[in-house]
Amino acid sequence: MRALKMAGVLALALASSAMASVQADPPLKETPGAFSRSGYKTVAEALAGLKQRPGAVVEVTKPDGWTVVTLPEPQYELWSFTPPGHYAHPAAVRRAVMQNSRGTYVEMTALCEADKASCDRLMREFQALNQKMREDVQRRAE
Repeated sequence: MRALKMAGVLALALASSAMASVQADPPLKETPGAFSRSGYKTVAEALAGLKQRPGAVVEVTKPDGWTVVTLPEPQYELWSFTPPGHYAHPAAVRRAVMQNSRGTYVEMTALCEADKASCDRLMREFQALNQKMREDVQRRAE
């Protein structure tokens, strides 16, 4: 129930955020230092540290084996860790619900230790998931 409520928060943020269209070919531009603001230098360090955070909810998806860590405070964050054998492993994608004067949006950053092409592919897949969730929420609101 708690995870469903938090997924709703993420979905609402996605519905109200603006996202650029996803292109399949060009590599994604990186925001220097974006993931380093999380305080973690490696995927393994991030997973270990997040598991120790108060209020962290850790789940492993079935059958694909993704580890998902949800942090409800101080802002809602959803961390997704690739399973062993995944083309971009090891990688972590962090999506956080943020607010500013223009509204609520989702900030997405990643730490990917695979090759650049695999990391770009992973980010495009997450962007597509965000877009699909936004469209589903908008469809329900109509």
